[in-house]
Formats: sequence, structure tokens, C-alpha cells
Amino acid sequence: MRAWRSGLARVAASPAAPYVGAVALRTAARAVWGLALPAAFSMAAYGRYQLFATIAAMAAQLAVLGAPQTIVRHAGRRVPMAALVMHAGALGAVAIAAAAAFVPAARSPIAVGVLAAAVLAAVAAALFGARAKARLAFATSCYAEALGAAVLVLTAALLALSTAARTRLSPWSAMLIESLALAATAAALLRARPNRSPHARADDAPPPARALFGDVYSVGALVLLDVVLFRRLEVYFLERSPDGLAGVAVLGLSLQIASVALLVPSALLEAWQPRLALVRGGEGGAFEHEVRRRAKQFAPLMLAVTLLGTAVPLVAIPLVFPQYRPWLWYVVAFVAIRLACAGAGLYSAALYAVGRQRVLYAPAVIGALVAILTNATLTRHTGLRGALVAYATTQLVVAGLTVAAYYRGSAWRERAPVPAPVAIG
Repeated sequence: MRAWRSGLARVAASPAAPYVGAVALRTAARAVWGLALPAAFSMAAYGRYQLFATIAAMAAQLAVLGAPQTIVRHAGRRVPMAALVMHAGALGAVAIAAAAAFVPAARSPIAVGVLAAAVLAAVAAALFGARAKARLAFATSCYAEALGAAVLVLTAALLALSTAARTRLSPWSAMLIESLALAATAAALLRARPNRSPHARADDAPPPARALFGDVYSVGALVLLDVVLFRRLEVYFLERSPDGLAGVAVLGLSLQIASVALLVPSALLEAWQPRLALVRGGEGGAFEHEVRRRAKQFAPLMLAVTLLGTAVPLVAIPLVFPQYRPWLWYVVAFVAIRLACAGAGLYSAALYAVGRQRVLYAPAVIGALVAILTNATLTRHTGLRGALVAYATTQLVVAGLTVAAYYRGSAWRERAPVPAPVAIG
């Protein structure tokens, strides 16, 4: 307990503490909102919402690709934000047009309008949030996330207290509320100003445009595989399986519960990224030492999160979501798998920070093949039972290969003495 208290005291005293608070606010608010929706919607309506939200998330991710990670990687340097924003806007328009062309439910004028609002707000929040993080403007990030969180939490409270509000809520209106929250966050993030760190690189010139956009597409390919295949693929197969939209709703609720449990780990990983980016060129193996130090903090936290998070649906479903009781053990299993494999995120974040994301291509491609094969052969024909096996297989393969890729690709290893770490995050 003493070690945990001292660790918490160090986190609270860190200059990055406001950013940890920002990510915590964001994740907690989205978790509250995400758990309020299945309580307010019928299973069929929640399944439709998950389908539309998946389309919007994929379109937004296609728009930004790896721009947020690339901006953070160049922490301490100027980046051409105007070019990145215009690039994301063009890709977002293409993604929305593709959704309208290939998804019948997204072809109506209201569908296109709502998707456009959701994608635009998500892109703005992602890009300007990354810029604030790279500028070490942690206090601004916290303020901005608090505004967005207030929109979601107040709306969730209204849904809990008002039967009329629940009756009027539709999948489209739910997505518009989320867009409003993201737009409020993005507007506040525009105020972020550089907070110069004594450890930032002296060369403040912007990186070459070719190298910058090369990183955007290089990282973006991996992120798209993660969003499309490792987190969302089951949605499409479940919709066409014997379990239909009920299966989509069960998977969606499981991932929402997992996101609640991952609140603190997600906050820490995002807050550590600027520090990892800044020490990547340090002498004496400073980067590898930093990763080891963070891993020692992260491992016991992930163990506790996995144990506690897996227990959440055992309490939440009977009390809050009784309509999901027939699928209780599916929810428990999905949550346990997601949390048990989330620890590999530390190593992928480290590789992104030093621009070594190419060593993740092999895990991503292998994981994609495993995901497609297992879902096509199992989920499509057996529903949730097959989806559970497919999800477990994919997540374990990707997590294991990600950790292996980090250690295989760590060409930055140094045997010289390690300098004392500098506390900036």
C-alpha cells in the first residue's frame, strides 16, 4: 500500500497530471454515456446505434489516419496543422461518400448529415487534442475535456431522470449529442499554447512534409487495421449471424464496460506518450529504460484492472441491464479478453513514439488474417459463440506479436549507463 500511495503521489505531482485528469474525464464521461444508452434503448435500437456509431468511427479514423500519433511524435517541434486539417477533411468527405454508397442505412439525407457532423467533430477533437498534448498544454486539455464530459454526463443524467427524454432518444439524436460534446472539446483545444519544456529538442523547425505525411499514412494503416478489424469486425459478422442485432448489442455493451475499466490505463498511456517521444534520442539507452520503468508501473495496474473489470458485468447486468442477463457470461468473457490483452498497448505506444511502427506491420497483417478467417468461419454461422472464439484468438495473437515486435525491433538498445530520468510526464 505504501508503494501504491507513493506512486499516486508522484503522478499527482507530475506536470502531466492535468492530462491524466483530461483523459480520465474523457473516458469516464464516454463510459457513463455509453452505459446510459443500452439502458435507454431497446436491444434492437442499441444494435442500430452501434452500427451507425461504427460507421462514424471508421470514417473519422480514415480521415485522421495516423495524424494524432505523428503530431505527438514531433512534440517540441512545429507541425503544419493547416495542411493536416485540410488533408483530414478531404479524406473524411471521401469516407462519408463511401459509407453512403455501400451502406443502405446511411443513404438518407439525415444519415449523411449526422455522419458528417460526427466525423467533423471527431476529427477536430483528435487533431487539436494531439496538438495540445504535443505542446504539453496539459491544463488546456483538461479544461477542454471537462467541457465535452459535461455535455455527455448531463445528457446521461437527463435520460436517467426523464422518461420523455428516453422516449425521444433515437440513434441519430444520440450521435448528434456526441458530436456536440466533441465540438465543445475541439473549440476549447484551439486555445492551447506551447508550454516549452527544457527537454524539448532545440531544432524547432517543422519536419519535412514528405516525412510527415509518410508517418501519417504509415501509422494510419496500422490504426485502421486496429479500428476496422480488431475492434469492429465482429459487428458486421454478428449482424448477419443467427444472433443479429442482439449479438451486436451484447458485443457493444461488453466493449463499453471494458472502456470503463480501462479508464486509468488509457489516461496513463496517453500522458506518457510525449515523454517517450522526447527521450527517444537520449543517450545511454534512456528510451528503453523509460519503457522498462513504465512497464513496472503498468503491469500491476493492468492485473488489478483485469480482475476488477471482469467482475463489473456480474454486478451491473442484473442491476442495470437485466435484458442482457441471458448473455451474461458472454459479456464477462468479452470484457476479460479485452482487458487481459490491453497491456500490450504500452509497447505499441512506445513504438509509435519513436517512429518504429513498421515493426508492427507483421502483427497487424497476421492479426487481420486471423480475424477475417475466424469470423468468417465461426461468427457468421454460430453468432456470439463463434464471435467469442474469434475475438479471443485475434486479441491474443495481436497482443503477443506486438510485445514480440517491440523486443525484436528495439535496435535503440544501449549498454551504456542510464542517466537519471527527468520527470515531465
